[in-house]
Amino acid sequence: MVYFLQLAAAKRLNTIALSLGPDRCRSQLLPFLRTGVDEYTDEILMAIAESAGTLVPAVGGGDYAHQLLPLLEALSEKEETLVRSKAVESLVIVGKAMPPSTIQAELAPLVKRLAAAEFFPSKISAAGLFASIYPTTSPAQRSALRKLFDGLAKDEMPMVRSAAFAHLPSLAAVVEKDVLMSEISPLFNELALDLQESVREMSLMNMVKMIKKLTPEEAVQIFGKFYDTLNNEKCTSMRLHRATHFVDIVAGFNPVRNIRDQAKDFVTLLVSDSETEVRTAAAKNLGAFCAKLDKATVTSVIMPAIRDLIQPPAGQTAQTAFAQNQMVREHLAEQITALAPILERDSSIKELLPLVKIFLADELIEIKRKALGSVGPLVEVLGADQTEALVLPEVIRMSEDQQWRVRLAVVETLPVYATNLGMDMFNSLMRDIQVRALNDGVAHIRECAVQNLEKLSTCFGAQGPQWVEENLLSSVLEAAKGSGPSGYLARITSLQAAARLVDVVPPRVTTDILMPQVISPLAQDPVPNVRIAAVIALRRISACMPQEQRAFVNTAVRPMLQDLARDADSDVKYLCESS
Repeated sequence: MVYFLQLAAAKRLNTIALSLGPDRCRSQLLPFLRTGVDEYTDEILMAIAESAGTLVPAVGGGDYAHQLLPLLEALSEKEETLVRSKAVESLVIVGKAMPPSTIQAELAPLVKRLAAAEFFPSKISAAGLFASIYPTTSPAQRSALRKLFDGLAKDEMPMVRSAAFAHLPSLAAVVEKDVLMSEISPLFNELALDLQESVREMSLMNMVKMIKKLTPEEAVQIFGKFYDTLNNEKCTSMRLHRATHFVDIVAGFNPVRNIRDQAKDFVTLLVSDSETEVRTAAAKNLGAFCAKLDKATVTSVIMPAIRDLIQPPAGQTAQTAFAQNQMVREHLAEQITALAPILERDSSIKELLPLVKIFLADELIEIKRKALGSVGPLVEVLGADQTEALVLPEVIRMSEDQQWRVRLAVVETLPVYATNLGMDMFNSLMRDIQVRALNDGVAHIRECAVQNLEKLSTCFGAQGPQWVEENLLSSVLEAAKGSGPSGYLARITSLQAAARLVDVVPPRVTTDILMPQVISPLAQDPVPNVRIAAVIALRRISACMPQEQRAFVNTAVRPMLQDLARDADSDVKYLCESS
């Protein structure tokens, strides 16, 4: 019991400190916490370390923030990793609140003590604090400070080197440009080739953080040699990081190293890497990488590789390898249509569309679903007529697929077709899909169809509200009459649609049609879930109706909510009372 009270107090340390006031906080609370550092459990210490960073106002502001340092120094020397990391985070926060003179008088000596300690946890904590004290250090003393950090980066303990490497980007962000090129760059390259994999595998993450603040010339000078070694990298995590951040890295090198020249390396990661995770990470970046390439490079380098991954091969051995690329193909199905704006219409029809159709015909549901869900860029490039002839027959067929996730993917993309096909073509070819979706047996599809009401109205611009009223309102009214064992689901959908339509159709539709024909009758429905949906619809009408309709809200909506507040069902009553 005492342990839980201590833990709760540690988590509410800021409240306690504020209640005591600055003087008692400095003279009583902080010394008390410092004496208990060696007694409390790691979980309590972690809570104290996390809360300590919020205590600057409680101790009297930045001028007194240094009073927190003894407590945080003791916590940063602890062996438990989470306690140390939270203490370092709080030290950084406290350091930002301190005046420059106090940083040099109080925080800088603390960092030097931790860095010079014999016990490795102290050195690990020190590595995260150099960036906090470097900007306020005098130019004459900065060299010694960098030498101290260099010592941590070359420490015999891998964990210390790893900590120094992890915080190298934050230090690189505050040092002078000449120091970055002459000292930080060699240090990065040395740690990037460390014999310990746990140290080396941070190199690409650090590279991504640092490259964004460098010119292409500086990026190539600092990282170019190291990056070239990655072509023969054996470490899986390094190759995975490279595939994940490939676009950011090559963009940082461009135009000194033209992105076009990196296409073959990308294809190697996508097609030839031995690990599925690496190939999958590359596939996720297909659209982003190709967006930076020219049409000729995409056509000559990228498309042949994609075709090999997508088209089913002949031969049992090839088919086995093809099956192993399932995750890669899933992400390709999601990314491939992003190439359409680059390839333009004719090349998209010739090169891209056959591959998309392979995905749409795939036996795996997830691949079908992702191909359907990402068809937007291709539709935009093809235009209405070509989409009608080449894409819509497949989509219309799949809108009646037995697998509900496939049908859902079609319904989710209806606004894309509405935007690009125009009202007349959408009415003749796709409107019925939206109508069927409102009555689908799967709740996710019905919910998506309800959300589409507003999206479709937006797609058709100024004519949108009228289009919804003329083409979809009758389906909502019909659903409100749902009967039979599952009829209550249709009635709930009609109420959800009515609530959504408040923001779409003119107010007269809500007052003259939706309220008397949908909401009022269903507010008396024998099924509690239907009445709950009615309450939600009434609350939305009350909140969204324009000011000129407030009289209608007061005379029609609120009395109905008051009646439902006396409902026999507790959930219905609760919703009404909270409205």
